[in-house]
Amino acid sequence: MQTHSQDLESLFLDGLFDIPEYQRSYAWETSQLDDLIDDLRYLPKDRTHFFGNVILDKENESYTTESGRQLTVYRIVDGQQRLTTALILLDVLGEHDDSVHTALDEANLIQLPRDRPRLLPQGQDTEFFQDCILGSMNLEASTPSQTRLENARDHFETKIEELTDEVSPLQLASRLRYNFQLNVVEVDDDSEAASIFESINDRGKPLSSLEKTKSFLMYMQNRAGGGQALRDQINKRFGGIYRDLNVFENGHSRVTDFTEDSVQQFHWGLYNGFDSNEYFNNLDTLKKRLHEKYRAGEYDQTRSTIDNYTAGLREAATAFDSIFRPSQKSGRLQKRLLRLLTLGRLANILPVLLAAELRFGDNPNDLTEIVAACETLVFRMYAIDRRRSDTGQGKLIRLAHDIHTSSEYTVKMAIQRLESITRDYTDDDRFERALRSPDFYNSVASRDIRYLFFHYGQALEAEDRESVHQNLEQILSSEFQVEHVLAQALDETHIPPDLQGEYEDFVHRLGNLTVASRYWNSTYGAIPFDQKKRVSDVEDENRQTAYANSMLKVQKVLADIETFDREAIERRESEIVEFALKEWSLNADPRPFPVATELRDIYDAYNQGDVDEAEISPAELAVMRALLDKPGWALRSIHKKAASYEDSPIEWTDRWSNQRTSVQQILYELRREGLAYTKQKSWYPATGEE
Repeated sequence: MQTHSQDLESLFLDGLFDIPEYQRSYAWETSQLDDLIDDLRYLPKDRTHFFGNVILDKENESYTTESGRQLTVYRIVDGQQRLTTALILLDVLGEHDDSVHTALDEANLIQLPRDRPRLLPQGQDTEFFQDCILGSMNLEASTPSQTRLENARDHFETKIEELTDEVSPLQLASRLRYNFQLNVVEVDDDSEAASIFESINDRGKPLSSLEKTKSFLMYMQNRAGGGQALRDQINKRFGGIYRDLNVFENGHSRVTDFTEDSVQQFHWGLYNGFDSNEYFNNLDTLKKRLHEKYRAGEYDQTRSTIDNYTAGLREAATAFDSIFRPSQKSGRLQKRLLRLLTLGRLANILPVLLAAELRFGDNPNDLTEIVAACETLVFRMYAIDRRRSDTGQGKLIRLAHDIHTSSEYTVKMAIQRLESITRDYTDDDRFERALRSPDFYNSVASRDIRYLFFHYGQALEAEDRESVHQNLEQILSSEFQVEHVLAQALDETHIPPDLQGEYEDFVHRLGNLTVASRYWNSTYGAIPFDQKKRVSDVEDENRQTAYANSMLKVQKVLADIETFDREAIERRESEIVEFALKEWSLNADPRPFPVATELRDIYDAYNQGDVDEAEISPAELAVMRALLDKPGWALRSIHKKAASYEDSPIEWTDRWSNQRTSVQQILYELRREGLAYTKQKSWYPATGEE
């Protein structure tokens, strides 16, 4: 490894620079571009500016130009963002000043004569960068990184024009070429680069956890004796991961709820289950595990862990990309996925969706059913019941882990678990109580109320075979609001007789709500019900002001109600509640195990083939068997026994682990169903005589 300091121009003149395909694509945005301009703008005369660190890996073969000149080629391991930006800025400055253009051209600083640029990204951005950003062709950006490259050039064009009277292009170019100093580190290969990557302070966008992970894995595989094949595999996989994560730029708008670090966290849940400390500190946990294997001399296992981790992370990124590109799905799956993405609150169920995409993605019908069950969970628990955002998190991540790691886990079993979790927190009774709350309007977010009414309106339209005039995104936009049928501040003379003295108890109930456009609600929402029902042409030329002429079915049907009083509110509330219980229903058998009075009955029936294998997972069967074989044992012993069976998917670990958590969850489920019980921390199978 060699380290030295040099200015930007001398660095570029040292050779040619390639950005490997596996590296992150161009990512600088306006804030980083403005920082660079300000650094140049305010740099005192005869002072230098530290432009950051650059890590270079010298290629074995040199590059031969058309004139026969031999040039050294470097791969940029770190620093590609600032070097790319600097080259674009120099090219823009040359266009604004002929003397700058001449100097750059004579030095061949940006482009070799009739050849390639000094710096060139590889892969999907090569042609665009060379022919459009640094050339004269007018190509349309086809990737997020190409769009950012184009934006960078356009931004610099604008800024240079604005600063002409303050500082000339010649001054800016001179400062950038000669006064911007770089700390250049030349390494022998990627592995050596990785060992120093995290210790260098990088100017620009902070390193993400994903970038730190790649650096660490490259370092550890080298220490554990990994060869070029594994290094190439890591690079290839991370290149694919970065391409998949372009979904953050052009995927469904809901993707902005998450970050690259979120994907890495979800991946950890899929492959390792849920331990809160490990899940939320997954990189530190990965480092600890690899260091322990390495220090124990387990080099093969160290390399294997790295290989498996990167393969899994690559899979998770692909699944994440697929989930947030619903337009690439079709039919019922596309519609269901769009509903769920629009509803939001995806953080807890996203690991389940990723696992389902990887496991059942080849069968759209199966995946559709899981997406629908996830929507039911989200709508019931988080939208209507207003459960805390982390409610059920551990259970859902463990479910995702089971779907992904157990080859015998079926769609039916996954849906049963999803509905069981939903039922644990928001069963039908609790869901209905929340819907019937006297303060429903203030208890539930406006967006969620409109979500409910949109689907209720669709059901009404389907009954009357009418077409839908609005889409879900439109109803949830700021163009629409929740309207009180009987206005919140209704004059007492217009309050129905059977609501006198009780109006405050009914005005915010579900049955007194509907959806209206913002204009309609602000203009007509406060008038009495009879006037809302129908407005003649004489009274108002805009016939949309009347319920009878509304384009929204949930408004239009109100015109058929003769008197909107207490009875009407209660009747309408019951109709909407009935719809909601059907639309977001829990259809699976609420018992995860077949009905029986004793655990022994279930186990024997399974072995005799009288129980559908889809109803009991292999892990559940192993725990049941252990409990029957050794009644009165504590959790640790049952775990050890369950792991000892030949066909058991449960693995034994001496310390507390996700495996033991899974055993514990199964025991809790058995106890909840009356099939097991505890006494002084010991577990027993239920016999019906307790």
